[in-house]
Amino acid sequence: MKLVIIFVQKEDSQKLLRALSQENLSATAMESEGGFLQRKNVTILMALQEEKIVLAKKIIKDVCQSHTEQVDTSFAAGDIESVGLPTQTDIQVGGATILELEVAEVTKI
Repeated sequence: MKLVIIFVQKEDSQKLLRALSQENLSATAMESEGGFLQRKNVTILMALQEEKIVLAKKIIKDVCQSHTEQVDTSFAAGDIESVGLPTQTDIQVGGATILELEVAEVTKI
């Protein structure tokens, strides 16, 4: 058994939770916030048997696509224009980050 922790953009979370539920994969979702862009995310927790992890990852990959977005970099270094750096830059956002942790025991009460 593994604890699977998935970090996704809030915009993708409801579609992902529905897709997981359609495959009878239980999940718990909590709102969170990214540290770099300060955007709303959702952290999804799942306790899965090893054989279900491949299915869960396929669903996550299908639903959570990364894309390029322009972001304001002026928050990162104060007066960034005075040193000749651009105030806008392209970054990859979206997709998902997945952590897998071994679970010694699961108890449902």
